[in-house]
Amino acid sequence: MKKLLAFFLVLVLVFPILGCQSDSGSAETTGAEPEQTEAAGETTVVEPEQTEATGEKRTLTVANWQGYGSDAEYAVKPFEEKYNCKVVHQYFDSEEALLNMLRTGGLGEIDVVLPNMAYVATGKRENLFSPLDKSKLENFEDLKENIRELPDVKDEEGNLLGVAWTWGSTALGYNPDAVSEPINSWAALWDPANKGKVAYFDDHLTAIMIAALYSGQDPENPDLNVIKEVLLQLKDNTRLFWSSYDSFAKPYTAGEITMGSVWSGAATQLNAEGVKIEYVYPAEGAVVWTDYWCIPVNAPNEDLAYAWINWMTSVEFQSEYASDLAAQPPIPANTKVYEVLSPEVRAALYIDDIDKIPKKVAFQKELPPEVNQAWLDLWNEVKATD
Repeated sequence: MKKLLAFFLVLVLVFPILGCQSDSGSAETTGAEPEQTEAAGETTVVEPEQTEATGEKRTLTVANWQGYGSDAEYAVKPFEEKYNCKVVHQYFDSEEALLNMLRTGGLGEIDVVLPNMAYVATGKRENLFSPLDKSKLENFEDLKENIRELPDVKDEEGNLLGVAWTWGSTALGYNPDAVSEPINSWAALWDPANKGKVAYFDDHLTAIMIAALYSGQDPENPDLNVIKEVLLQLKDNTRLFWSSYDSFAKPYTAGEITMGSVWSGAATQLNAEGVKIEYVYPAEGAVVWTDYWCIPVNAPNEDLAYAWINWMTSVEFQSEYASDLAAQPPIPANTKVYEVLSPEVRAALYIDDIDKIPKKVAFQKELPPEVNQAWLDLWNEVKATD
């Protein structure tokens, strides 16, 4: 399951991996700051080595979705200038493709990657990611508390495997001109008054988790018999199941639907295009995804990878990315960013009122294969039922 960007990306052929080494193994390095260690428990400042001004530079290889923030000029250029290096991106078009990059030769070649939380767990099982030294993470304590140290991004010894970068949600969007009063509950989608006006996200995990939130079930372990009945009731109200931005935005803009489960990024984009939509976190909770920076096992330039993560999670970078509304940015994980964003940007990202940011959330996580299959079978059965 991915956020809005996932549905706009295409498979990209990438340049051969240059590795994260200088072109000459005998090149001397200079300009590196001496390692400075603060008192126990505080951040250790370790600046990456920088090569001499001979035209030879180390290369940091980053794996991410194309167009997802890290390849913007304002992301790459300042980092390259500061560390006298070259940043090269390898693009993937699915989370599984990212894991396959690492499984088929990427270990020892790629320095830093951005999986969704569910796939951090997969990588953990397959020993694809290195444990992280939190003392080297300059912004760690500023990251959103309920996503920075989740069990799914830790190994069996409790070591951190990923650093939260961005998050987003699937919650409730509706046309305020089509309802008599504000909506704050998933119950609106099940209300007979809205029959034929509802769009529901066609993803088995999200579909079942929302139904669980609405019906008071545990979204991680719901009673599937109850969920089936709840979803069949919803189907009576549902005009369409959508799976991409256009498949929601076009009928919504045309007035064919007036409400539905929708990505936060889709609502941001609709508002940016002048289409009125209210995006709310229902009282029962919302479905949340989080993306994490991880360092693969045997990364050639671990010091640069830490520096990259620190840059990606900095207030300076995250505030600029969040303000680039044309890029459909997700919500920054660094909470200090919220203080420096303009009111317009905070409103566009639906974080203008901190108290409205959901505390009750259902995180998208990796499911055991047999559970995932059971959920998928149930969802397909519901959709196929007349």
